[in-house]
Formats: sequence, structure tokens, C-alpha cells
Amino acid sequence: MKRTLLIGALFSLSLTLSAQPSLTLLSHELVPFTHHHDGKLDGLAVRLIQQIQDELGETYPIRIYPFKRALALTRLEPGYALFVTQWAPEREPFFKWVGPLFRSKVIIYQPPSPRHKLKNLDDLRHLPRVGVVLGNADDERLTREGYTNLVRYQSVEEALQRLVLGKIDAFPVGEMVLDATLEQRGLSHRSVTNSGVVLHESWLYLAFSRDQDDAVIARWQSALDKVRLKSGRGMLPPHQDRTSHQAAQQDPADQ
Repeated sequence: MKRTLLIGALFSLSLTLSAQPSLTLLSHELVPFTHHHDGKLDGLAVRLIQQIQDELGETYPIRIYPFKRALALTRLEPGYALFVTQWAPEREPFFKWVGPLFRSKVIIYQPPSPRHKLKNLDDLRHLPRVGVVLGNADDERLTREGYTNLVRYQSVEEALQRLVLGKIDAFPVGEMVLDATLEQRGLSHRSVTNSGVVLHESWLYLAFSRDQDDAVIARWQSALDKVRLKSGRGMLPPHQDRTSHQAAQQDPADQ
């Protein structure tokens, strides 16, 4: 009798656990949004995601992978959500989106003493070597536009190191990311040259696997909105707001 009850209880527990939605949060090392500090995962995006989970009353594991792998997992496998990633028209059909989380302005930077000074975006095509992070939105855009001078790196840190050493001629990267990466590495802004040429401005999102239930997406979006409402702007930096969100989505250069 006891054995029967035990088996029944275990079976019931198994059904309960299997009925619970499975979700793994993915991210990639990208200061100031996601990074390790004193052995712990931290950053603006990590804190915001934690706030959202607190609002939901749920906790999901966060796994850190190279961006291209994390993006592929989220696109091809069920049960994943990736932060932070740029919304783009080309990406829209492959994910379900919650956000925006942050706004990003991507500027093209050059070495301290560039041999080929960038004056406009058209010049970028004619530089010998343009660094990009493998698989990110800048890589996707420039590849799609037929650039043949791209040098791909696994991380912003790796690409920035090559830029500082003059091993590449240009590197597009978000202002916030550049500032935080330079600070992390103990470098000054004199280590690079700001060309003043903007590649694009865009919004960063939480992208869910396409199979995720719409009700889950709605709950996460609602939780994000509540976090924003409670703290004014949530974790959105003071100079960022949502007023230009719709315009950003309609901008064909927004990747």
C-alpha cells in the first residue's frame, strides 16, 4: 500500500514538473550589460532581468555563451531567451521579443593614429580591415551589404585590443560598450579615435525562442513595464527613453 502511494506521489510530482514551462536565459559577456564581477554575474542587463523575474515571482538559470552560439540556440532550439540582442527587421520572424531594454548608438572607432581616416560611412567599405564581433548585428548587416574587408572576432575585448594595436582599421561598437570596456581594461579614450561616423542606432531586446507561448511573452513584457513604472526608468540609463522606439523600428538602417 505504501509502495503504491509512493509511486503515485512520484508520478504526480513528475507530471507537475513536466507541466512547468522550461526556460533557460542566455547572455554573452558585454560590459556594461553583462559581465562577471568578483566571480558573480552582474551588469545593467543582468540586474534588469533579475528585477523582471522578481516581478514574475520566478527564477530561471542564466548561461553565458559566445554571442553567435547563444543566438543560434535561441533561434533553433525551444526554451531559450537571449539578452541583450538588437532588434532588426531581418531577425523579427525568428524570435519573439520583449523590450526594449536599452538603446544603443553604434559608432565606428579607429586606431589612435589611423592611416586611413574615416570621413563617412561609404569610406568604411574601402578600408583594408574592419573588425566585427562574429555573428552580431553589425556583422550581419555589413556581410549582407557585401563588405569583403571584415575581420571577425569572438568578443568586443578581442576586437578592441586589435584596434588599439592598429591591427585593424575600424571597429563599430556601441558607445556604452566602448566606454565600459576601456574602463575595464584600464585604457583611456585616447587609445582609440572616434570617427564621428554612426553606423546605426537601435534598441536592445530580450529575444525568446519562436515556440514560446504568447502568454509567456505577454507576462514578461508586462513585468518589464511594471519594473519601468515602479522605478521611473527601471535600469534604463537616464539619457535613454522609449519615445523613439517606434521610429527606431521603422529605420531600415536599424540593425
